[in-house]
Amino acid sequence: MSTRFEILKNGERVCISGINGDGVLTVGVTYVKHPGQDLNHDLQIGGLGMFDGSKDRRHHADWPSPDVTTGDENTIRILPPGEFDEPCGVTGSPKKSIDDTELGTLNYYIDSWDADIAFDAPPLESAHIHICADENGPTELQRKLLRDLPDRHLKLWPDILTALVKCHPEIDTSDELSSRLRSHIGIIMYGDSSSIELTYSVEGDPEFRGYL
Repeated sequence: MSTRFEILKNGERVCISGINGDGVLTVGVTYVKHPGQDLNHDLQIGGLGMFDGSKDRRHHADWPSPDVTTGDENTIRILPPGEFDEPCGVTGSPKKSIDDTELGTLNYYIDSWDADIAFDAPPLESAHIHICADENGPTELQRKLLRDLPDRHLKLWPDILTALVKCHPEIDTSDELSSRLRSHIGIIMYGDSSSIELTYSVEGDPEFRGYL
């Protein structure tokens, strides 16, 4: 069992948050005021740890919190280990990775997978992929699109190069851009859409710009 937090608003108990074993508990109040909009206060109660039914995997958790405003007194009592209220929302922790036979080591974070892969499509050599998919890993459609992408990229590259030259404020020719282009790109795939977002960058760009 862990330390627990008892949260009170104006003397009335909101909840007692806690986790099983090691982890993180947080309580915070934020204030937001945008021009032309009303001010807003927000009480946030969360944690990262083990909960009943979560087996051997940590989860992000939230507890219900009331609206708070100017004049409210919010109190946090630090309690010893013991019983705590069940969280209202639980999401799987990012602590998961798999060794994929096709894509290498894939790291999972809530609803997406990340990896660095080889990308043989001159002048490109490698890529960082970000694939939106569930815990089962990339879908078959996503895998097929990635397999086909190097060949498709070679065919599209002349048009992509022309567009990149037009976008970069300090580069005037395709040859200069090709010589300064980083050989590592970003690839983002959103669900089972056939659309793929590519991000390019150039060496020596003082603004650290990316071109999508």
